[in-house]
Amino acid sequence: MKSGTVALVGRPNVGKSTLINALAGQKVAIVSPRPQTTRHRIVGVVNDERGQIVLFDLPGVHRPLHRMNVQMMHVLRETIQEVDVVVQMFAADEPPGHGEEFVVELLSGLSTPVVLVPNKLDLSAARKHLSERIAFYTERRSYAAIVPLSALTGEGIPILLMHLFALLPEGEPLLPADATTTQSERFFIAELIREALLERVEAELPFTTAVLVRHMEEEERPGEIPLLKVWADILVERESQKAIVVGRGGRMIKAVGQAARERIEKILGVRLYLDLRVKAHPGWREKPHVLSELEPVDVPWDE
Repeated sequence: MKSGTVALVGRPNVGKSTLINALAGQKVAIVSPRPQTTRHRIVGVVNDERGQIVLFDLPGVHRPLHRMNVQMMHVLRETIQEVDVVVQMFAADEPPGHGEEFVVELLSGLSTPVVLVPNKLDLSAARKHLSERIAFYTERRSYAAIVPLSALTGEGIPILLMHLFALLPEGEPLLPADATTTQSERFFIAELIREALLERVEAELPFTTAVLVRHMEEEERPGEIPLLKVWADILVERESQKAIVVGRGGRMIKAVGQAARERIEKILGVRLYLDLRVKAHPGWREKPHVLSELEPVDVPWDE
Protein backbone atom coordinates (compact mmCIF):
# COMPACT_ATOMS: atom_id res chain seq x y z
CA MET A 1 0.00 0.00 0.00
CA LYS A 2 1.22 3.50 -0.85
CA SER A 3 0.83 6.39 1.57
CA GLY A 4 2.27 9.90 1.66
CA THR A 5 1.91 13.64 1.25
CA VAL A 6 1.60 15.82 -1.85
CA ALA A 7 1.79 19.63 -2.06
CA LEU A 8 0.02 21.60 -4.81
CA VAL A 9 2.16 24.61 -5.74
CA GLY A 10 1.62 27.37 -8.29
CA ARG A 11 0.78 31.00 -8.88
CA PRO A 12 -2.61 32.35 -7.70
CA ASN A 13 -5.58 31.30 -9.85
CA VAL A 14 -3.99 28.33 -11.61
CA GLY A 15 -6.71 25.98 -10.30
CA LYS A 16 -5.13 24.35 -7.23
CA SER A 17 -8.29 24.51 -5.10
CA THR A 18 -10.43 23.15 -7.96
CA LEU A 19 -7.97 20.28 -8.34
CA ILE A 20 -7.87 19.39 -4.65
CA ASN A 21 -11.68 19.33 -4.55
CA ALA A 22 -11.74 17.05 -7.62
CA LEU A 23 -9.08 14.72 -6.17
CA ALA A 24 -10.71 14.56 -2.73
CA GLY A 25 -14.13 13.92 -4.31
CA GLN A 26 -15.81 16.73 -2.38
CA LYS A 27 -15.43 20.40 -1.50
CA VAL A 28 -12.56 20.95 0.93
CA ALA A 29 -11.26 24.29 -0.41
CA ILE A 30 -13.13 27.40 -1.53
CA VAL A 31 -12.81 28.45 -5.16
CA SER A 32 -12.74 32.00 -6.51
CA PRO A 33 -11.20 33.83 -9.46
CA ARG A 34 -9.78 36.34 -6.97
CA PRO A 35 -6.01 36.04 -6.32
CA GLN A 36 -4.88 34.74 -2.90
CA THR A 37 -8.18 33.01 -2.18
CA THR A 38 -6.29 30.24 -0.35
CA ARG A 39 -4.55 31.64 2.75
CA HIS A 40 -3.92 28.48 4.75
CA ARG A 41 -2.64 24.97 4.14
CA ILE A 42 -5.85 23.27 3.05
CA VAL A 43 -5.84 19.49 3.46
CA GLY A 44 -7.70 16.98 1.31
CA VAL A 45 -7.41 13.21 1.38
CA VAL A 46 -7.61 10.60 -1.39
CA ASN A 47 -8.36 7.02 -0.31
CA ASP A 48 -8.59 4.09 -2.72
CA GLU A 49 -7.33 0.51 -3.13
CA ARG A 50 -3.84 1.79 -3.99
CA GLY A 51 -3.44 3.61 -0.69
CA GLN A 52 -3.83 7.15 0.70
CA ILE A 53 -2.68 10.57 -0.50
CA VAL A 54 -2.77 13.54 1.88
CA LEU A 55 -2.97 16.68 -0.28
CA PHE A 56 -1.96 20.21 0.67
CA ASP A 57 -3.51 23.06 -1.32
CA LEU A 58 -1.01 25.83 -0.60
CA PRO A 59 -1.42 29.60 -0.97
CA GLY A 60 -0.59 30.91 -4.43
CA VAL A 61 3.09 31.79 -4.86
CA HIS A 62 3.52 35.57 -4.66
CA ARG A 63 5.91 38.18 -3.25
CA PRO A 64 4.53 39.07 0.21
CA LEU A 65 3.70 42.66 1.13
CA HIS A 66 2.02 42.21 4.54
CA ARG A 67 2.62 40.07 7.62
CA MET A 68 -0.32 37.89 6.57
CA ASN A 69 1.26 37.26 3.16
CA VAL A 70 4.66 36.60 4.75
CA GLN A 71 2.94 33.99 6.93
CA MET A 72 1.31 32.44 3.86
CA MET A 73 4.64 32.11 2.06
CA HIS A 74 6.31 30.70 5.18
CA VAL A 75 3.69 27.94 5.27
CA LEU A 76 4.34 27.22 1.58
CA ARG A 77 8.13 27.03 1.91
CA GLU A 78 7.90 24.89 5.02
CA THR A 79 5.44 22.45 3.47
CA ILE A 80 7.34 21.77 0.23
CA GLN A 81 10.32 20.70 2.36
CA GLU A 82 8.17 18.17 4.26
CA VAL A 83 6.10 16.40 1.59
CA ASP A 84 6.86 13.31 -0.49
CA VAL A 85 5.83 14.80 -3.85
CA VAL A 86 5.26 18.33 -5.18
CA VAL A 87 2.70 19.07 -7.92
CA GLN A 88 3.69 22.25 -9.78
CA MET A 89 0.60 23.63 -11.50
CA PHE A 90 0.33 26.34 -14.10
CA ALA A 91 -2.50 27.77 -16.22
CA ALA A 92 -1.73 26.54 -19.75
CA ASP A 93 -4.05 29.13 -21.33
CA GLU A 94 -1.73 31.99 -20.32
CA PRO A 95 1.87 32.67 -21.40
CA PRO A 96 4.40 32.28 -18.57
CA GLY A 97 6.09 35.35 -17.14
CA HIS A 98 8.13 36.56 -14.18
CA GLY A 99 5.70 35.00 -11.72
CA GLU A 100 6.30 31.54 -13.18
CA GLU A 101 10.06 32.16 -13.06
CA PHE A 102 9.59 32.85 -9.35
CA VAL A 103 7.83 29.48 -8.87
CA VAL A 104 10.61 27.63 -10.70
CA GLU A 105 13.19 29.42 -8.54
CA LEU A 106 11.26 28.51 -5.39
CA LEU A 107 11.46 24.81 -6.28
CA SER A 108 15.10 24.88 -7.43
CA GLY A 109 17.38 22.65 -5.40
CA LEU A 110 14.41 20.63 -4.12
CA SER A 111 15.27 16.90 -4.05
CA THR A 112 11.58 15.94 -3.75
CA PRO A 113 10.02 14.58 -6.99
CA VAL A 114 8.09 17.31 -8.83
CA VAL A 115 5.18 16.57 -11.19
CA LEU A 116 4.40 19.32 -13.72
CA VAL A 117 0.67 19.85 -14.25
CA PRO A 118 -0.50 22.17 -17.04
CA ASN A 119 -4.12 22.97 -16.13
CA LYS A 120 -7.18 24.35 -17.97
CA LEU A 121 -7.18 21.98 -20.96
CA ASP A 122 -10.90 22.75 -21.22
CA LEU A 123 -9.83 26.08 -22.82
CA SER A 124 -8.79 26.12 -26.49
CA ALA A 125 -5.87 28.50 -25.81
CA ALA A 126 -4.36 25.95 -23.44
CA ARG A 127 -4.41 23.13 -26.01
CA LYS A 128 -3.14 25.37 -28.79
CA HIS A 129 -0.01 26.47 -26.93
CA LEU A 130 0.51 23.43 -24.69
CA SER A 131 3.85 22.20 -26.10
CA GLU A 132 5.58 25.59 -26.03
CA ARG A 133 4.34 26.34 -22.52
CA ILE A 134 5.49 22.98 -21.19
CA ALA A 135 8.90 23.67 -22.80
CA PHE A 136 9.24 26.86 -20.72
CA TYR A 137 9.44 24.66 -17.60
CA THR A 138 11.30 21.62 -18.93
CA GLU A 139 14.10 23.88 -20.19
CA ARG A 140 14.62 25.03 -16.59
CA ARG A 141 14.41 21.75 -14.64
CA SER A 142 13.55 18.06 -14.92
CA TYR A 143 10.25 16.59 -13.78
CA ALA A 144 9.22 13.17 -12.50
CA ALA A 145 6.15 13.32 -14.78
CA ILE A 146 4.16 15.81 -16.88
CA VAL A 147 0.38 15.49 -16.72
CA PRO A 148 -1.79 17.98 -18.66
CA LEU A 149 -5.34 18.10 -17.29
CA SER A 150 -8.51 20.04 -16.68
CA ALA A 151 -9.30 20.27 -12.97
CA LEU A 152 -12.72 21.63 -13.95
CA THR A 153 -13.83 18.72 -16.17
CA GLY A 154 -11.69 15.96 -14.62
CA GLU A 155 -9.80 15.18 -17.82
CA GLY A 156 -6.35 13.81 -16.92
CA ILE A 157 -7.02 13.39 -13.20
CA PRO A 158 -6.86 9.53 -13.25
CA ILE A 159 -3.44 9.80 -14.95
CA LEU A 160 -2.25 12.26 -12.31
CA LEU A 161 -3.37 9.91 -9.53
CA MET A 162 -1.54 7.01 -11.21
CA HIS A 163 1.72 8.99 -11.20
CA LEU A 164 1.27 10.25 -7.63
CA PHE A 165 0.68 6.78 -6.22
CA ALA A 166 3.70 5.49 -8.16
CA LEU A 167 5.92 8.18 -6.59
CA LEU A 168 4.73 7.76 -3.01
CA PRO A 169 6.50 5.47 -0.53
CA GLU A 170 5.07 2.23 0.81
CA GLY A 171 3.38 2.70 4.15
CA GLU A 172 0.27 2.65 6.30
CA PRO A 173 -2.34 5.44 5.96
CA LEU A 174 -1.52 8.65 7.81
CA LEU A 175 -5.19 9.43 8.46
CA PRO A 176 -8.35 7.32 9.00
CA ALA A 177 -9.64 5.63 5.83
CA ASP A 178 -12.89 7.62 5.87
CA ALA A 179 -11.14 11.02 6.16
CA THR A 180 -11.57 13.55 3.35
CA THR A 181 -10.07 16.59 5.12
CA THR A 182 -8.55 17.65 8.44
CA GLN A 183 -10.14 21.11 8.47
CA SER A 184 -12.12 21.93 11.59
CA GLU A 185 -15.80 22.70 11.12
CA ARG A 186 -15.21 26.25 12.40
CA PHE A 187 -12.46 26.90 9.82
CA PHE A 188 -14.55 25.43 6.99
CA ILE A 189 -17.58 27.56 7.88
CA ALA A 190 -15.41 30.70 7.87
CA GLU A 191 -14.05 29.75 4.45
CA LEU A 192 -17.54 29.19 3.01
CA ILE A 193 -18.63 32.62 4.24
CA ARG A 194 -15.51 34.14 2.68
CA GLU A 195 -16.24 32.35 -0.60
CA ALA A 196 -19.74 33.86 -0.69
CA LEU A 197 -18.20 37.28 0.02
CA LEU A 198 -15.52 36.96 -2.70
CA GLU A 199 -18.19 36.29 -5.30
CA ARG A 200 -19.84 39.62 -4.58
CA VAL A 201 -17.24 42.24 -3.61
CA GLU A 202 -15.20 44.62 -5.72
CA ALA A 203 -11.78 43.61 -7.02
CA GLU A 204 -9.68 45.32 -4.33
CA LEU A 205 -11.62 44.06 -1.30
CA PRO A 206 -10.58 40.35 -1.27
CA PHE A 207 -7.08 41.33 -0.13
CA THR A 208 -8.40 43.29 2.85
CA THR A 209 -11.18 41.00 4.09
CA ALA A 210 -11.26 37.98 6.37
CA VAL A 211 -13.91 36.02 8.25
CA LEU A 212 -13.62 35.25 11.95
CA VAL A 213 -16.08 32.80 13.54
CA ARG A 214 -16.61 34.13 17.06
CA HIS A 215 -18.88 31.45 18.50
CA MET A 216 -20.71 28.26 17.52
CA GLU A 217 -23.46 26.23 19.18
CA GLU A 218 -25.11 23.04 17.94
CA GLU A 219 -28.59 22.14 19.11
CA GLU A 220 -29.87 18.59 18.71
CA ARG A 221 -33.58 18.44 17.84
CA PRO A 222 -35.19 14.98 18.14
CA GLY A 223 -36.79 14.01 14.84
CA GLU A 224 -35.44 17.14 13.11
CA ILE A 225 -32.26 18.29 11.41
CA PRO A 226 -29.76 19.66 13.98
CA LEU A 227 -29.66 23.44 14.35
CA LEU A 228 -26.21 25.04 14.12
CA LYS A 229 -25.86 28.62 15.42
CA VAL A 230 -22.89 30.63 14.18
CA TRP A 231 -21.79 34.14 15.09
CA ALA A 232 -19.16 35.48 12.67
CA ASP A 233 -17.45 38.75 11.78
CA ILE A 234 -16.26 39.90 8.37
CA LEU A 235 -13.09 41.95 8.97
CA VAL A 236 -12.20 44.87 6.71
CA GLU A 237 -9.51 47.55 7.02
CA ARG A 238 -11.54 50.76 6.64
CA GLU A 239 -15.00 52.14 7.40
CA SER A 240 -15.47 52.84 3.68
CA GLN A 241 -14.94 49.13 2.97
CA LYS A 242 -17.41 48.24 5.71
CA ALA A 243 -20.04 50.34 3.93
CA ILE A 244 -19.39 48.42 0.69
CA VAL A 245 -19.72 45.01 2.36
CA VAL A 246 -22.87 46.00 4.24
CA GLY A 247 -24.36 47.51 1.07
CA ARG A 248 -27.23 49.93 0.64
CA GLY A 249 -29.92 49.04 3.14
CA GLY A 250 -27.88 45.97 4.17
CA ARG A 251 -28.47 44.27 0.80
CA MET A 252 -24.90 43.06 0.27
CA ILE A 253 -24.39 41.49 3.70
CA LYS A 254 -27.83 39.89 3.45
CA ALA A 255 -26.94 38.34 0.07
CA VAL A 256 -23.59 37.08 1.40
CA GLY A 257 -25.27 35.59 4.46
CA GLN A 258 -27.98 33.87 2.43
CA ALA A 259 -25.50 32.35 -0.03
CA ALA A 260 -23.22 31.17 2.78
CA ARG A 261 -26.16 29.74 4.73
CA GLU A 262 -27.37 27.67 1.77
CA ARG A 263 -23.83 26.36 1.14
CA ILE A 264 -23.16 25.45 4.77
CA GLU A 265 -26.55 23.76 5.24
CA LYS A 266 -26.04 21.65 2.11
CA ILE A 267 -22.50 20.53 2.95
CA LEU A 268 -22.91 19.99 6.71
CA GLY A 269 -26.50 18.68 6.67
CA VAL A 270 -27.80 21.14 9.28
CA ARG A 271 -30.20 24.05 9.61
CA LEU A 272 -28.14 27.18 10.16
CA TYR A 273 -28.70 30.34 12.15
CA LEU A 274 -26.03 32.80 11.01
CA ASP A 275 -25.34 36.09 12.78
CA LEU A 276 -22.99 37.88 10.37
CA ARG A 277 -21.52 41.29 11.12
CA VAL A 278 -18.93 43.56 9.48
CA LYS A 279 -16.18 45.16 11.54
CA ALA A 280 -13.54 47.68 10.46
CA HIS A 281 -10.22 46.56 11.96
CA PRO A 282 -7.45 48.84 10.61
CA GLY A 283 -4.18 47.01 9.88
CA TRP A 284 -5.49 43.55 10.79
CA ARG A 285 -3.17 41.90 8.21
CA GLU A 286 -0.17 43.11 10.26
CA LYS A 287 -1.47 42.07 13.70
CA PRO A 288 -0.28 38.63 14.94
CA HIS A 289 -3.12 38.20 17.45
CA VAL A 290 -5.71 38.66 14.68
CA LEU A 291 -3.88 36.34 12.28
CA SER A 292 -3.62 33.66 14.97
CA GLU A 293 -7.41 33.77 15.45
CA LEU A 294 -7.93 32.96 11.76
CA GLU A 295 -6.93 29.40 12.65
CA PRO A 296 -4.00 28.09 10.60
CA VAL A 297 -4.17 24.36 9.93
CA ASP A 298 -2.30 21.73 11.93
CA VAL A 299 -2.38 18.24 10.40
CA PRO A 300 -2.94 15.55 13.05
CA TRP A 301 -0.76 12.58 12.15
CA ASP A 302 2.30 10.92 13.60
CA GLU A 303 5.55 10.70 11.65
